[in-house]
Amino acid sequence: MSFEDSLEQLKRQFLHALPDKKKQIITLWISLRKNWNAHMLSAVYREVHNLKGSSETFGLSDTKHIVDKLELQLKGLLNAPDPELHTIKELDTLFHQLLQNNMRGQPSPPVVEAQMQQSPYKPAKARHDHHIAIIEDDGNVGAMITKQLREFGFSVQHFLNFTSFLVVQNETPFDLILLDLILPDWTEEALFEAATEFEKNNTRVFVLSSRGDFDMRLLAIRANVSEYFVKPAETTLLVRKIHQSLKMSEKQPLKVLLVDDQQSMVDYFSSLLRSHGLIVKGLSSAEQVLPALEQFEPDLFIFDLYMPEVNGLELAKMIRQLDKYTSSPILVLSSDDTMQNKVSIIQAGSDDLISKQTAPSLFVAQVISRAQRGHDIRSSASRDSLTGLLNHTQILVTARRCYNVARRINSQVCIAMFDLDHFKKVNDTYGHAGGDKVLLAFAHLLQQSLRQTDFTGRYGGEEFMLVLPDMQKPLAIAKLNAIRESFSHIVFVEDGVEFKVTLSGGLVFSDECEEFQDCLLLADKHLYEAKRLGRNQLVFSPSGQD
Repeated sequence: MSFEDSLEQLKRQFLHALPDKKKQIITLWISLRKNWNAHMLSAVYREVHNLKGSSETFGLSDTKHIVDKLELQLKGLLNAPDPELHTIKELDTLFHQLLQNNMRGQPSPPVVEAQMQQSPYKPAKARHDHHIAIIEDDGNVGAMITKQLREFGFSVQHFLNFTSFLVVQNETPFDLILLDLILPDWTEEALFEAATEFEKNNTRVFVLSSRGDFDMRLLAIRANVSEYFVKPAETTLLVRKIHQSLKMSEKQPLKVLLVDDQQSMVDYFSSLLRSHGLIVKGLSSAEQVLPALEQFEPDLFIFDLYMPEVNGLELAKMIRQLDKYTSSPILVLSSDDTMQNKVSIIQAGSDDLISKQTAPSLFVAQVISRAQRGHDIRSSASRDSLTGLLNHTQILVTARRCYNVARRINSQVCIAMFDLDHFKKVNDTYGHAGGDKVLLAFAHLLQQSLRQTDFTGRYGGEEFMLVLPDMQKPLAIAKLNAIRESFSHIVFVEDGVEFKVTLSGGLVFSDECEEFQDCLLLADKHLYEAKRLGRNQLVFSPSGQD
């Protein structure tokens, strides 16, 4: 369903519920008139204010006109003595107009600008969905590159000529093409022309050539190809360039936690943001926020300013007291975007106040800009600088959280410790540049092989921790064994010398431990047992096979 269709559906639902909402407000007003008190006055004001925000969002101009006057009158009474009789009568008239306005004509549509059709944010394509074509007429060379890339988890197809490749490309386009320039059925000039067209249509082209001279590279530059490799292409460098070119390690979907006591507003803003590729968790109660944070880690918070029991400012202050979210952006929504409110929300630790009548494209642009900043801040603080995986502290925090969740909901999480075999020898023989190349290759393999819901971290040096939530034991064992096996087949090249590296691993499952710390100790014990038994293998408790 498109955003416009979702918006229309939400608008119809809101219109259907509107008469009852107005009657509820009138009932509160009648109760207030009978027994004037500050608590009841605040409740009436809050309901009127909420209706104002909804009216702005859904384009009910007549209703908004009346509610604007009501809100202004009620706001003036919040800190004043009991009202004069003429004030009560003015409010009676306005509430009567509000009730009579129930179904008088259709609301004007909310502003949905042309820019809405072009999302300002596009999340990265799922890494398992990228498809690579290798066009190489030397069957042995093509098969070797295909095998190496498949070890990293890529979907690869090898073609011996350009014509057979085009047949498949025209049906299901590839994301990236590794193109040999010496082919039996097409000239170099024709291949460069084709490469130019592919790049124009967002299919990346890497040239694989036996020639690395200036003239050939210049032709490639003028054809706008993404990368140029002289054969034999080093696999680890090729993999790194593929990740960079396809942006496979960038821009995972941004996540937003939205809280508004009006379900109609939660539905509207959630639908708006989801239509632009963001992941949104919408809540209608402030009390749901802390439990939600155990499983949902937002890049940005959006809170309604006026909510019963707990308002947006109080919620923002509470979030700021959580170490993990001291720098996360917080936006506050309100129909009352006065300077006084803006100052108040900043003093409470929030970043900005956004009016509920903000044009959709501007609202989305502000959310994405700040959410991306929040994501970048969290990422830079939590990532290992070399591999891009979670650092020691963050992978431990993540593993503990996943363990606690699994125990609470009677689910399963696998925690694995991996260590590169004889890594000191790699550094001593091939230098730290060679060692870093191996570490990066393993990080790329993990990113390519695991789900987006899994977690990987560099535990320290050549040791890594993997956390696989909600995965059955046999599947987790098979998956991690496949990673170990694939890594053992990767060929590294340093100063013209080829070498391979293997892995040892220790696995533990959450139902094997009474405490999280017990899981760490058992995983470490299994890892050292794998080393003792000869390396290049996984060790886990016999119950891990159940």
